[in-house]
Amino acid sequence: MQPDHASPAHNGAPPANPETSPLPTGRQNRPVILVVDDVEGNRELVCRRLASHAYDLHAVDSGQAALAFIRARRPDLVLLDYMMPNMNGIEVLRILRQDWQMNAMPVIMLTARAESEAVVAALEAGADDYITKPIDFDVLCARVETQLTKMRSSVQLRAANAALDERATMRVLAFDELRDELEREIAQRRRAEKALDKVHIQLGKCLACGGIGNDNPRMPTIGGEAITAMAAPAPTPPGAAPAASAEHFARALEIIDVITRALDTGKPVNPALLAALRLQITTLAAALSG
Repeated sequence: MQPDHASPAHNGAPPANPETSPLPTGRQNRPVILVVDDVEGNRELVCRRLASHAYDLHAVDSGQAALAFIRARRPDLVLLDYMMPNMNGIEVLRILRQDWQMNAMPVIMLTARAESEAVVAALEAGADDYITKPIDFDVLCARVETQLTKMRSSVQLRAANAALDERATMRVLAFDELRDELEREIAQRRRAEKALDKVHIQLGKCLACGGIGNDNPRMPTIGGEAITAMAAPAPTPPGAAPAASAEHFARALEIIDVITRALDTGKPVNPALLAALRLQITTLAAALSG
């Protein structure tokens, strides 16, 4: 085992440089576990006892090498020795917990110190669990599986929360779009109602001018109020004026019926209908005044 390099455990491969090695090919199915201990015999023992499980095992011999491997490879779990020269396990753990990219990584502290002060120090520094030496490997395997299960559940929960946030955002956007569309339709309806009010007034003026009787069976209603003649019909002048006036009046009534039905059912009014109605009324007024 080469110092300051991560070594794949019992797989026959050469030592891996954490700065350049790609992610393990089996990572999708095999959790990556890093064993950190300055004693070679301890590293080999832990890796050998865990080799029967479906783990991708790597080992380094110092805190500095551990940080380099973790930054480059993002292991799923770290087994970290408490007492090491130069940089001990507590110092490594504190650095990990200060980095937002690594502060959620599960870390189990391996320590020969069984006194409560050492255990408390490890937990306060951010260790997820601890194992005292000599290691009970049945307990170690159980705690490794517990931490990996918690990590997978946490990843799934974060993914579910992200999906919920995305759906909530999309619903808010859809609601905003519907609200804007409703406001546009309300504004359009109000404009249509104002236009119809103007048409009502213009038709009343046309009827008052004469030339159109009030016995037309297609006399429309606007706002539930029938349009009736405001004055006695005038004599029909010679020529084509009566036919033209009747034609424009009938066309105006058809358009008013369409607009009124749209308003009654809450549908948007086509602006082209309002323009056509305005044209018919203008033409009708001009014919009557002539």
